[in-house]
Amino acid sequence: MQIDFDMPVTAEGGLDAGVLDRVLVDRERGVVTHVVLRSPLASEELLVSMDLVQGTAGGRLQLRRGRDELLAMPRYYEGRTTAQPAGRVDTSLVPQPPERRQELEEALGVTDDTVELGPETRVMTADEAEVQLIGVGANDPGNDISRLRVRGPAGAEADFPAAWISVMREDVVALTVTRDDVLQARPLPRRRDGNLADLEGLSGMGGLDGDTPEEVFGADFVDELRGKGGMVLNVPGTSGPAGEATDNRAAEPVDAGASAGAERRHPSR
Repeated sequence: MQIDFDMPVTAEGGLDAGVLDRVLVDRERGVVTHVVLRSPLASEELLVSMDLVQGTAGGRLQLRRGRDELLAMPRYYEGRTTAQPAGRVDTSLVPQPPERRQELEEALGVTDDTVELGPETRVMTADEAEVQLIGVGANDPGNDISRLRVRGPAGAEADFPAAWISVMREDVVALTVTRDDVLQARPLPRRRDGNLADLEGLSGMGGLDGDTPEEVFGADFVDELRGKGGMVLNVPGTSGPAGEATDNRAAEPVDAGASAGAERRHPSR
């Protein structure tokens, strides 16, 4: 299942439910747990558990619930960036008695290990080249991440296998592979018109807008990345950057450079 930001969302019965804004991921397990929708049904964004997602078809995310039922979904305030994702959830409009409110919030499964990924998230290679995250691929039925879909400054798009993920934060996902590994990956990235695009535009050095990594992410984080310590995201069902991804569209390195890149590890916040 490919989940791309800004893709249309359809409720049960084929009715329009809005667009997908971002996803929540349990980074310890490497699993997509929720999708966040911008919907004409509510002024706030809606938090929908992956249990209520039927799948994707025709470039649309399909839900198992009708439009009216979406009004009872928890609200999600992505602008509360000073709080962890659990602090951005509001269950006050969910039809539950007050004494069961805490039980409901625990059942949602938004924990300290939850990270929010959205269109602002950047993907950084081991040598600090950057591209923009535009979506994630998830396996059925467990919803574990199988790939990252990214876009470079020149418009090229590519799928990176989840085996390349080292660290996951909501502002940046760090990879184990280098820019050269990406440049030698197959299949080649394509633009939206279907034509092949030059990967050079996919992985320009420094910030996407010409900023240095220190300017974009802060000097402390970049120093920690170079220090090779801290938490590593272990994605189920993967064995390293040279391992085969579950979806045959995911890019794979074609030389031993990716294996060497796998030895690099970066810390989480």
